[in-house]
Amino acid sequence: IPHFVSTAISALSRGDFITAQNETLMIFLIGTIDALLDFWCVYLFGLANLRIIRGLRMDTFVAILKQDVNFFDVSISGDLTSRLTSDCTEMSS
Repeated sequence: IPHFVSTAISALSRGDFITAQNETLMIFLIGTIDALLDFWCVYLFGLANLRIIRGLRMDTFVAILKQDVNFFDVSISGDLTSRLTSDCTEMSS
């Protein structure tokens, strides 16, 4: 994009308005493509993040379910719930 900006400014200083118009159009076109690619990048990384956290929560939940009954007598249910909710979310940050 810096190339097109400098070319457009140079064309304007020479009075070549057709070249300046073409360069401005290229800036707009490339900027739009860049914005779309940035959107998809953020979206896909967010989606991957959600899938990883969901898998982590499922693994943690299955590990909790496989514990003996004595484990639930000793453990506080709030701690177990915290492991499933806030700890997994905190890891994704």
